[in-house]
Amino acid sequence: MSTPLKLADVIAAEDELLRQRRAKIMGEAFAEQLDHNRFGIALSGGGIRSATINLGILRTLSKFGLLKQADYLSTVSGGGYTGAYVQATIRAEAGEDGLFKEEHIDYMRQRGEYLFPGKGLYKLWNQLTLVVAFLVSFIMSLISPAVLLAFLFGSYFFFKYYAGVHIGLGTELRLHWEQLWPIVLYGGSGLLGLHYIFNVSRVYSLSSSTIFSRIETAFIVLILLTFSWPLAKSISKASFDQLTLDELVVFLTLGVLLLLLGLFTNPNATSFHRFYRKQLADAFLHFTGDQRNVRLHQLCDTNSDQAGDYYAPYPLINTCLNLQSSDDPNFMGAKASDYFLLSPLHCGAKLVGYVPTARTVGYNQMTLPAAMTISAAAVNPGLGAYSNKLLSILLTLFNLRLGFWTWNPLRIKTSWPFVWWPFYFFYELLGRIGTDKKMVNISDGGHIENLGVMELLRRRCRLILAVDAGADPFFTFADLENLTVRARNELGIDIRFRHDQIPEHVMRVNPSHGYSKKRFAIADLYRLWDKVKQEDGSEKIVHYPGGKKEGILVYIKSAVTAPTGRPDISPHEEPLKYGTYKYKIYHPDFPHESTADQFFDPIQWESYFQLGQFMAADVLGCDNLNHFDVDHAFTIPLDEFYQHFDQGIQLFGAVALPTPAAARSRSLEEVVLEATVEQQAPVEGMPTDYQM
Repeated sequence: MSTPLKLADVIAAEDELLRQRRAKIMGEAFAEQLDHNRFGIALSGGGIRSATINLGILRTLSKFGLLKQADYLSTVSGGGYTGAYVQATIRAEAGEDGLFKEEHIDYMRQRGEYLFPGKGLYKLWNQLTLVVAFLVSFIMSLISPAVLLAFLFGSYFFFKYYAGVHIGLGTELRLHWEQLWPIVLYGGSGLLGLHYIFNVSRVYSLSSSTIFSRIETAFIVLILLTFSWPLAKSISKASFDQLTLDELVVFLTLGVLLLLLGLFTNPNATSFHRFYRKQLADAFLHFTGDQRNVRLHQLCDTNSDQAGDYYAPYPLINTCLNLQSSDDPNFMGAKASDYFLLSPLHCGAKLVGYVPTARTVGYNQMTLPAAMTISAAAVNPGLGAYSNKLLSILLTLFNLRLGFWTWNPLRIKTSWPFVWWPFYFFYELLGRIGTDKKMVNISDGGHIENLGVMELLRRRCRLILAVDAGADPFFTFADLENLTVRARNELGIDIRFRHDQIPEHVMRVNPSHGYSKKRFAIADLYRLWDKVKQEDGSEKIVHYPGGKKEGILVYIKSAVTAPTGRPDISPHEEPLKYGTYKYKIYHPDFPHESTADQFFDPIQWESYFQLGQFMAADVLGCDNLNHFDVDHAFTIPLDEFYQHFDQGIQLFGAVALPTPAAARSRSLEEVVLEATVEQQAPVEGMPTDYQM
């Protein structure tokens, strides 16, 4: 395996792919503008709430041709549920037209309680399945420490009493070996083959989740029943003054079996990861057919002639590389973390380097559902900067582990990997997770940066739409603060909100009337310093006094604004058309109900889904989305969209919403003139049924 790549190499490869994608979708002229108008969308974490809000936002952006013009779709945790739906559905439907079908929306609405969906007896069955799955995974997780402890104690007794073995042992062992070697050879080869199938090539497969659990459980129970009674019987009768040949064979056989068994106790298989992955895939990838288990490296394939293979934005799936008091000299004694990227071209982090996804063992088998689930692994002994040793012990002992052990890019040397897993149980238990081992531990991307914006800033996107759908009932903007501090300190980028766009002023709920003024705020991105490569290959730090403007960040937060007219809260024939306002009346914490609530009923789901569409409409400056059915919507040019935020031009006219035909015929100059000359005035009788 060659040396891991640097971030600059990763971005250069992505740029080449993005130019090819742009050329196929929008033409060569659009592809040539990549360096001038790179566009990224970031979907934050927040579980099912974030997934539902982001689904509404992307549906609205797609309606006006903005989703296909996005170069990157950066997702974290719950935002990744929606991101995975977009990626797999576009491939399955061979383009964007198959996205957000009513049958898709209705199915996801009914699966808001994705951990145990359904009604009546079916729901009760799913709840029992959840309990059984936890108990089985808990019992299986105890095998790793049992294997290691049994091996250590067995070795102690063997070496302590080895001197008592009689002199003719060598000859008899040789005779026994002539009888045993075929069993060892073929049996051992079979076990190693099963190890590769279930722990490497099939560890990411959705279809193997149930099969693997059944086979491994039966296999382990069989081993324990076979050897536990003879072992106990032999120990009770053993004379520790001398080991007989039969006793020695038992010791050696058990030792070999324990070593082999250690290859099967993969914590990724014994944790809750598989169950979690299956439930998420059932909820969000139900209609994707063969693409339900698509491999990560197959996404965004610009070499294909099928539009579905490259139409979706390039996915950046954000996870957290956990570094808990490891022996790594860079982070010795610290609770640290790094941004670990999962993407079609490369996987890795700056600290350990990046490896090609398609050509690297472990990563070439990773699937989209697996990456989505890892990015949402909120419960884990390793929690990035929030790690706690006592909590790590409790979470490990009770097998509350959703994180994932993957191959360390720094230490990949062979395509035939074999790992003795029992050690890794104790690494998690004792908080010894780091980069000095063959495997590294990754978990929820929200453990380091919950907005998913850092990877877009690294790629110097000129326009970034950042959706913050996390729970923030008191509007403390903790995730935004974390981003601004990291961007300034790590990248030299100052996120400057405009004087009339300060989030805590325009988004925080006004106690006097219970609403927010706005749902989004605009910030300019200024670079304070940069690393510039010299002719001799060295890097030099260049400072920009006052900052050099590089782009715009549109920060979008889930909030409820006051209605401009009487909100439509009258009864509907269809109960699901409940209306976000009516839900707000009876659920005052909306839209910041606790992330612990991962069990949305259809009405709750619909309220958040509608809110996402309202949020996107506000960003576009669209007063009433009902004027634009899917068949009538038009494509907003990306440069015009950028100037909407940079210069304040209006995308839909100054006085009233234009007809679709008129909107399509407008030139950019006409829009700017219309916005600067005409005085905006309210229109009496403007419908408010979709206004919020």
